[in-house]
Amino acid sequence: MYSCGGKVQKPKEPETTTAKPDPNADTDTTAHLPVGDFIRDEIKKVEIYAGGILRKATRGNRKDSAFVQLDQFKKSAGQFLLKELDSAYFQEKFSQTSLMDETSQLINFIYTPKDSNSDLQKVVVYVAPAKTSDNVERIYMETAFSQGDTLVAKKLTWKMRQYFYVLTIKQPKTGEPITTLEKLIWDPQHFAGHNCIIRMY
Repeated sequence: MYSCGGKVQKPKEPETTTAKPDPNADTDTTAHLPVGDFIRDEIKKVEIYAGGILRKATRGNRKDSAFVQLDQFKKSAGQFLLKELDSAYFQEKFSQTSLMDETSQLINFIYTPKDSNSDLQKVVVYVAPAKTSDNVERIYMETAFSQGDTLVAKKLTWKMRQYFYVLTIKQPKTGEPITTLEKLIWDPQHFAGHNCIIRMY
């Protein structure tokens, strides 16, 4: 269960462990977290409250930065609204495990497809535990699919109430891979001093 504030109630209390999960320790059969609803709720909040949206993009050595309209934000954010996150499909086709990361003090809910051919390869929801309801801090996803003879891999990170970014690597059948990074920021505290640094979660 969750509230519109991006809060969740723990499906179950996971085992305390280090960052590397024990595959035999904490495989959940309880309801999956509503990842798609979390993203849609964030988009609605940006529509209502954001005073400005800064877009930063990197392709090779070229970097661009500009404020964009809401339509551009919604188009880019749509990359997170994957069909696989439909609640019934997600529950049936993806396995859930959870662990407590002792370094970050966040509960990691990890979702992997039962079908290795799924375009959506991984979802991780990072949750800050609290006594009543827990706060979703970050959502991370990995996808891989083909566009013609080009393999497209994406790593998507949504930092709640602050920004999101999408790292895309396109590997054509012949030639060098093309890497792009798109980042949209709506928290003014992150407008300055942010240089599109790539971080993997």
